[in-house]
Amino acid sequence: MNLSIVNLAVTTALTAALAATPVFAQTSQEHSPESDNIERIVVSASPFEQKLSDTANSVFIVSQEDLALQKTVARNLSEIISNLVPGFSPSTETMSTFGQNFRGGKAIVMIDGVLISTTLRAGGRDLQSISVDAIQSIEVIKGASAMYGNGEAGAIINVITKKSTANVEMQTTIGAEAFASELSDTGYSFSQTVSGTSESDVGFMLNLAGKDRGNLYDADGNRLPGAPNSQGGMGDADEYDILFKLDKEMTDSRIAFLAHHYKIVNNLQYKRTVNEDNGMVEIDETSPYQGPNPLTKLTSFQVTYEHDDFFGQQLSLSAYKSDVNVGYESGSEIVSERAGFKAALQWRITDEQRLVYGFEYGTDNTEQGRMRDVMITEAGAGEAVIESQYICSVCDLTETKLSPFAQYWHQLGDDLTLQAGLRYENFEIEVPDYQRYRKGVITEKQGDTLKYNKPLVNLGAVYSVTESSDIFASFSQGYSHGDMRMLRDMPVDTVAEFADEIPATQTNYFETGLRFSDHNLQASFAVFYSDISDSYGYDYNVKAELDKRVASVIVADEEIWGYEVTADYFITKGFKLGGALSQSEGKRTNGSTGEEYWLNDTKITPVKASIYANYQFNEIAALRLQANYVGDREKNAAEGPEGYSYYESPYDGYTLVDLIATFDTDFGRITLGVDNLLNEDYQPLVSQMNKEVVWETYRNQFSGYGRRIAVEYSISY
Repeated sequence: MNLSIVNLAVTTALTAALAATPVFAQTSQEHSPESDNIERIVVSASPFEQKLSDTANSVFIVSQEDLALQKTVARNLSEIISNLVPGFSPSTETMSTFGQNFRGGKAIVMIDGVLISTTLRAGGRDLQSISVDAIQSIEVIKGASAMYGNGEAGAIINVITKKSTANVEMQTTIGAEAFASELSDTGYSFSQTVSGTSESDVGFMLNLAGKDRGNLYDADGNRLPGAPNSQGGMGDADEYDILFKLDKEMTDSRIAFLAHHYKIVNNLQYKRTVNEDNGMVEIDETSPYQGPNPLTKLTSFQVTYEHDDFFGQQLSLSAYKSDVNVGYESGSEIVSERAGFKAALQWRITDEQRLVYGFEYGTDNTEQGRMRDVMITEAGAGEAVIESQYICSVCDLTETKLSPFAQYWHQLGDDLTLQAGLRYENFEIEVPDYQRYRKGVITEKQGDTLKYNKPLVNLGAVYSVTESSDIFASFSQGYSHGDMRMLRDMPVDTVAEFADEIPATQTNYFETGLRFSDHNLQASFAVFYSDISDSYGYDYNVKAELDKRVASVIVADEEIWGYEVTADYFITKGFKLGGALSQSEGKRTNGSTGEEYWLNDTKITPVKASIYANYQFNEIAALRLQANYVGDREKNAAEGPEGYSYYESPYDGYTLVDLIATFDTDFGRITLGVDNLLNEDYQPLVSQMNKEVVWETYRNQFSGYGRRIAVEYSISY
């Protein structure tokens, strides 16, 4: 990476600056009334764990117990997070997270601090990259972050994998699932964990997990397509996961190694058709599917080293390498190869002050391509000669990043904690010469290097009103490039001409609120506002076409705002009620006319509410009943009697109820889950985005899952 003298000077200055990553934590763990207060919660996504009193914007921690319960009523990680975490869009019920977001913004996904999101070319499979059986907990850090970069002000999802144990322990889990209307079409799952520590203090953990999923059925018992749209689906999918970890604890230091491999293949059996009467996607059992099967594959390695006394400071070093493959029905495949290094030091200046500083370096090489029929020349009588060739629509892009950061915390008295921080985002993307494919014709495009850099500020404060309540406020900035898919439709011949049309997105993010926790009640309230410059989005609104159109994507300024409320209350020691309410809304501005209009359905989720009741009958049996509600939304007017513009169709809300029962015996735990207990007939939000679009060809809708029953048996020994 070629950094200019000015960039190097700024980098050096910023590394010495003071920085902070504000965070506000709320946990969904099953605390008892005798539990300690929320100060016990720590956030481990950063190189050094930090207490709740050191955080000033929202973090939501999903515990291992939460995961154990939810995986019987949710088919993948995105559905689990949607069930538990306010502000996250409802499940798409596909492999993809297209249309899902946090507070109207993107989320990046990490596993043990290693980025796995395909940021150069958004594949939409970030949350379909690890088995739930391999996870210890999940941290959802909302807003931009000086520690991680790579994102706008949506959220960072850090998946924390299982750890080694002090003694040798094993856990075996087997499960089965089927839809109530077709119990014979059963899917199966298996997981085996072995962990422990040797006599030489070497810890180890091996987790093997696999699933053979059955087919999908709606509320009327009709078989659903294995993949309802081109993004890939969860029907008849084979999935396996291998996670291996080693760690060695020494007097003042420790070293750890992680190897992880995950793969899921969506085995499609029949072609899809669209019912002309109702626009619903169906399967055609007379036409076997013959194309490629959608898949996701991830392989990653990580080595970390920590030292408690490195010249009087704590040291954290981490190096990683990861490969991600995302395949689609079309034969198109995203291949992303990423490697990087992160170094951080924590200096405890006094008992009231500490400083964390360091830098992050990484490379990412991404390509997306497929076989295409290319028109070579014309033979006699004007007949075209066609030849099949591999064409990369996003061709061999290489991103190089060097980002220094620093964070500072200052405890003023017993009640007030201040944070201030800075990160210098500095990256460039090398675009080689490539070819644009359109309707059989190839056009040569000249590459170039895209350069982006920006200093980002984070400020925050937490004030303890009482021992049980805190008030917090934060300001943070995010900076990231858009999806490079736009290069495949670049309207000019050179990337140099196009560079000004694809600026990086900057987000100024504001959040304030309060949290409360005593022996019986945990509650939180937060409001947020994002001021976003040069945001990217799929927008076919005629108002947007007047300004900053980049191929099929709009680059324009946005504003997003909203709120989140959570509450968990112990009525008795064994009876707990809780719920959450969240909503976001936003507008986009036409830069030429100054006219504002509502953001479409790819950005904004309607009001979302959840409620649950947990009841512990005795030491053996417990029951959880939960309901998730999604409201209606209709903001943009129809273009005329024919219908709405792309992604602007009205949403019809729905409510899904789940039941989970657990039985803890001397011979293991049995968990019974019933997903969609009331057999609600509904369509997921992503299915409704274009249900009334003006072009009837694109009104492809699909039904949600009907009532599904899952049972799981787990034993530790």
